[in-house]
Amino acid sequence: GYGAVYRVEPLEAPGRSFALKLSLHPDPARALREMALLLDRAWHPHVVRVHATGRWPDPVEGLPYFVMDFIDGRALHTWAENFNPTFRQLAMVGGSVAMTLDVLHARGVLHRDLKPEHILIREPGHVPMLIDFGAGDQTGATTLTTTTLPPGTLHLRSPEAIRFQQLHWRQPELRYPSTEADDLYALGVCLYRAATGHHPFSPELAPDLLTVLITRRPPPSPRAINPQVPEPFARAILRLLEKSPERRPRTGVEAHAELMEALLSGGDAFEARLFEEASDRIQRPAWPSQPYPVSVTEPMAPPPASRAPSRIHVLGLTACLGIVLVGAGTWGVLAHTTTRVEAQASTSTGHKLAIVPEPQHSVPVAAPPPEVHATVTPKPPAPSPKSARSLKPAALAACMGLACVTGAPLVDRPQPPSEDCPKEAIDAMEELGIAQLQWGGEFDHKTGNGNVTVREGRATVYTTESWGRVAAGAKMTGTVYVGSKRVYGRFTQIRLKKTGETHPICVELVTLEDRQTGLPRLKGGDEDTAILFNQISLRSILRYDE
Repeated sequence: GYGAVYRVEPLEAPGRSFALKLSLHPDPARALREMALLLDRAWHPHVVRVHATGRWPDPVEGLPYFVMDFIDGRALHTWAENFNPTFRQLAMVGGSVAMTLDVLHARGVLHRDLKPEHILIREPGHVPMLIDFGAGDQTGATTLTTTTLPPGTLHLRSPEAIRFQQLHWRQPELRYPSTEADDLYALGVCLYRAATGHHPFSPELAPDLLTVLITRRPPPSPRAINPQVPEPFARAILRLLEKSPERRPRTGVEAHAELMEALLSGGDAFEARLFEEASDRIQRPAWPSQPYPVSVTEPMAPPPASRAPSRIHVLGLTACLGIVLVGAGTWGVLAHTTTRVEAQASTSTGHKLAIVPEPQHSVPVAAPPPEVHATVTPKPPAPSPKSARSLKPAALAACMGLACVTGAPLVDRPQPPSEDCPKEAIDAMEELGIAQLQWGGEFDHKTGNGNVTVREGRATVYTTESWGRVAAGAKMTGTVYVGSKRVYGRFTQIRLKKTGETHPICVELVTLEDRQTGLPRLKGGDEDTAILFNQISLRSILRYDE
């Protein structure tokens, strides 16, 4: 709805095709943002390239346009049904898209509207090309979203995105902080559609029912629809569609590794074609009559009265399974099954998201700042006395003899390996005047001297002191590694606050008192998250040592 795309040819070279995208919106900000994203950070062999930009009809006041590659290929689902490739070919395409997303994510770029129509398969070679970054985002980009969720397609929304809107529907000024997990979930939907001929959650369903299914019901296994899908491939797809982002592959590299592991373990099953053929046409498998099993987070019908367990034993078992977590963990609050539809449309296609009313005595959730890709979350609040009293001694006794998740010891992961700092990063630090320097920083501007929860993976910190050409408030991006006793951080890029320039760096987290690498964990957290003091010390180095 924001632009038109034309197939064009240069006057001096007729027959050579390009795609020209022209903004049709009175405010050209979205087109300019997409253009900047593609030119600045989204360049990749599997991403459509921009060759020229301009304005029309007036070179100053006219509508912006940009000229891109013309991708002579079919959308992923159309390619799957027309070409009927083997499962090996589809797995390779999925792995290639996962690796492309990983590169983009490392540069701070999110697609945010990945769907089969935006993955074109170019022949020969079955080469996937990502197109249409109109809803894309990059670190530091101007916020254009006017609704809680960015433009997108409802049946490809991640469960956490829908939950965010359901939780904050009374706060329309808040913006959902999209993450890499949203793109990887959408990749799972795309592969499911290609392998089975159906979406895991049908776009034909009423929006309120669709949101309930996405957030609370697991999709049927791809094999339940298309028995030809190799079992390892089905498992890899379902992993991408897990309700919790923590249970999915964390990065595109991990998703690629799982797809390739499935491919290697599947043997000859991957040599089969996706669909059976009859009279030169594929036979799309039928959708199951009862596709959605009851989720473990859904209330279930009780068994016959003669075998019904007591309520207290059920509660104790629930606590052991981690559905209700005690202590520093997150309290899961089961929503009512009644839904309401928000009056404000939240997707580009006019779908409205169902709203689950907040139950009484639910734990308050701190809202993130608008459009911030935060890897740091406020420390969870303590449970209310009423919630704490709900776990009677008899319920806790039900955990005896079982492995209760709240008391499980943390796995002592090895420290990240040693590696030299690249020469370009050393030269950049010398030029900036921050070589071999120890200085102050923080995870979150608003937390001050409090504690924060950090998660293993991509992370951002900010400088609180000025040195050389780097002013306070400069943004460093890199990776955080969570160990059983200490948390390590290696940051490889800095973005200057005033100019927006980015430079390679080698900076690590260090304890101020004894200059030891890493930060000691505070009480709380789990294997993938840790509680840390927000104010930190950073050290620029020539080599990352174990």
